[in-house]
Amino acid sequence: MKTNSQALSPQAHLEQAVQAFMEALGNLTPTGPQELPQLLQAGLTQLLAGALHKERQFHLEEHPADRANGYAPPRTLDIGATPVSFERPRTRQGFYPALLPKHQRQLPQAYQELLHQILLGSRSFAAAKRTLQAMGLSYSPDQTEQLLHQLHQEAQDFFTRPLHPDWLAVFVDAKIIDLKDDHDQVKSAVHFLVLGIGLDGKKQILSAAIFWGNELLESWRQALIDLKNRGLTRVLLWVTDDFSGLTGLLQGLFPNSLHQLCTVHLLRNAQRHLSPEDYVAFKETWRELSATSSPEAAQIKFRALLEKLRPTNKAWVEHLEKRTAQYLVFLSFPASLRPHLRSTNLPEGINNQIENLRRNAGGHFHSKREALIKMKLLTDQLYQTKWHRPCPRIITHLSALTRRFQQRFEAELDPKNFLTQNF
Repeated sequence: MKTNSQALSPQAHLEQAVQAFMEALGNLTPTGPQELPQLLQAGLTQLLAGALHKERQFHLEEHPADRANGYAPPRTLDIGATPVSFERPRTRQGFYPALLPKHQRQLPQAYQELLHQILLGSRSFAAAKRTLQAMGLSYSPDQTEQLLHQLHQEAQDFFTRPLHPDWLAVFVDAKIIDLKDDHDQVKSAVHFLVLGIGLDGKKQILSAAIFWGNELLESWRQALIDLKNRGLTRVLLWVTDDFSGLTGLLQGLFPNSLHQLCTVHLLRNAQRHLSPEDYVAFKETWRELSATSSPEAAQIKFRALLEKLRPTNKAWVEHLEKRTAQYLVFLSFPASLRPHLRSTNLPEGINNQIENLRRNAGGHFHSKREALIKMKLLTDQLYQTKWHRPCPRIITHLSALTRRFQQRFEAELDPKNFLTQNF
């Protein structure tokens, strides 16, 4: 018979379920704030009861000679700050649920964190299963597969959840990844990572979508339409890389939004297209105009720079002339916010972590499911650490950004309810 110390995967399963319930709860709007504690307590009670019942079912499948034997007297367990009452399921041979601490009233978090690290660091989920079994952290391969199925469902639900209509800024970065298809062939796919800053100043991952093939305008269209279909309506500022046709696409889908092109990519492209001497001049002029307080003066200075470069770089200069306004949008925001709004560094930083996961997996993800789960686990880490609180600089200017948002979309908003409605 397996000991309780060898059967800890239901612990992580329960905490994953709690997290999913909390995310779902955030989308609910009770009729009164006094109803929220009761709603939370009732939901967690139901979750815990279901998890305990499932664990006894696992046990009985593993031990056919044992039989269910009712429930122990009611007991209270604290999940976070919420007390939850439950009845412990019993069997005739003394079964005790592994996910219940015998001498504590708080449900530990360590098992979930350990499971996440094993899944993130493994070469594949098959390797993760072997690690879990070697450590005694699962009942059987089938039960571990049930846990992965649960994680996959949570990831799908999260990345397709309904979105709030209003956002201060949305950043999109597209990255090519290598991925196995259903026929076990490694193929190229494009991964769209969409990150938003809400009206509360907090960062959120809005989407992690994968399309087979290379980056195309049609895949951009699908990614953006998916955001609209999920409820995203008004965005003060879009921040993307320069992709042919994208500015027109955004203007068609979100006509009142501003569009900032990534200035980090601009400097990289300048270094690739220009001679060393011209690049030094370009970088120095760009540094000067980035510090100006007048967007109009910056645009004049930038166009003058392009004229100097035209004789030896005609095609590239003509390309930039059509996009000058989009490269300088960040100058209309407060100086301390400009570094946060002029590049796609934010989603690129997360995509770089995804790239590390791809390398650790042997150069490619072994399935769409594996890629999606690992992206969700990375997201969970961000929410628990760096993104637990809003960016201080965003909060400093939040009232000004909110006013600008309201002015930009005042024809579409109800002034009586804006910023007073339940978001």
